Amino acid sequence: MRIGIVGAGKFGLVLAKIAAENENQVLLYSRRAEEVNSINDDGKSLSGVEFPSNKKTSATASTKDLVNCDVLLITVPSKDFRSTIESLDIDIKTTKIVSCVKGFEEKTGKLMSEILEDDFGVPENNIFILSGPNLSKEISDKELTGTVIAGTDKDFVDQLSKSMSNNYFIPFSNSDRYGVEMGGAMKNIYAIISGYFHGKEVGENTIGLLLTKSLEEISLYSHARGANASTFLGLSGVGDFFSTALSEHSRNYQFGKFLAMDKGSAEALEMVNDTVEGFLTSKIVHSDAKKRGLDLKILNFLIELYEKPKSLDEAKEIFQTDSIEEDIKFNF
Repeated sequence: MRIGIVGAGKFGLVLAKIAAENENQVLLYSRRAEEVNSINDDGKSLSGVEFPSNKKTSATASTKDLVNCDVLLITVPSKDFRSTIESLDIDIKTTKIVSCVKGFEEKTGKLMSEILEDDFGVPENNIFILSGPNLSKEISDKELTGTVIAGTDKDFVDQLSKSMSNNYFIPFSNSDRYGVEMGGAMKNIYAIISGYFHGKEVGENTIGLLLTKSLEEISLYSHARGANASTFLGLSGVGDFFSTALSEHSRNYQFGKFLAMDKGSAEALEMVNDTVEGFLTSKIVHSDAKKRGLDLKILNFLIELYEKPKSLDEAKEIFQTDSIEEDIKFNF
């Protein structure tokens, strides 16, 4: 395939390398002339990622050059997604576009696929999502990794999956675009609350309860936005969520641990000293959930936690009920 990668960050570079190793023709777009020159002249990125010597990889600073690509993989941060799509000097309505971006747009609360479909008129069968527990460094180190490529055009999903598959990066297909995208967007919210409970040094029984009920809230909210609840049993749901929620290296997890130390949200963010994606996402989802009439107890507690410290006894109250509730509240 002729694969265009829009964004030369860590994830974009590692995807470009995998695609080139599989003999695809890869064109990397970057706004930085130094990056483009380094890839074209030296066969490696400024950060040191080396591409195969098969001459399958090139770079450009002009979006016009992407016109002949069979597919574009968008790997920019969510805050830059809309402006990046606006800058593409090609007919995006006739282009297969894969969003590799996790999150919601701050101003509109939209997923990246919703921006493509609603605001840029890209047809549904040209929009795809790539998501999963995909830490760039681990993929670069050739740690065994699964990912999900989702979209309604199954033939194209299969074609792209085969083009990106190797012995350490294994794509799986899914037709539930919203479910796959929602899992990637929402996992960071509940990784924060996981960090909080871990910071309070609770037992494994409590963590099992927390993660299960967190996944339930992710599923309930996502279903309200059009996703299939069963999707969250897969890599983009359980896989990505558990990897993040149980990782001490996760910025969202670390943020939650600082909240458990009775730090205010502003101070906790300063202590992390990096982007905490779940902080903004939680506010977006909380506002939208209220509009939809959804009572997400764990999320509600997290929003209250931002305002003032909460004790472990107060945290445990989110699991208490006046009546016996069903174990599973959504149908697969």
